[in-house]
Amino acid sequence: MTVQAESTSVRKDIVVKASPERAFTVFTEQMGTWWPAEHHVLRGDGIEMLIEPSEGGRMYDVNAAGEECTWGRVLTWEPPHTFAFHWLIGPDFSIPEPDAPASRITVTFTPVEDGRTRVELVHDQLDQHGEGWQRLRDAVGEEDGWALTLRRFAAVLD
Repeated sequence: MTVQAESTSVRKDIVVKASPERAFTVFTEQMGTWWPAEHHVLRGDGIEMLIEPSEGGRMYDVNAAGEECTWGRVLTWEPPHTFAFHWLIGPDFSIPEPDAPASRITVTFTPVEDGRTRVELVHDQLDQHGEGWQRLRDAVGEEDGWALTLRRFAAVLD
């Protein structure tokens, strides 16, 4: 008898018209230029997305009213090759508590022909979010989840 485990990860990739250095920089320093506005858990006008660029650094949003929402923690900061972080946003897509359970997102930037870069995003350990984690997996795995986010990222680089 074979038992197949339910997938606890989502994988997406895209090839972008940029070097790994440029792709890494735009991904980490200019996230607010390509992140879908409808994917923010913090509400309000003028949302700025910030990353503290070192292991342990916060990933957070700040709106025009000065409200903040920490939604991630940097795990790996290896420009221009790898960026990994804990994703604190749970299945209810609300502002996470500071001690919220976390899944992991690893983004790799690999050079390919013609000066382009393959950007691979793996969102795994989704079951760490506890009850309802499958709902989160399904949402980020849909076309308007990570696939949309990566398409918008690629559009900024084109």
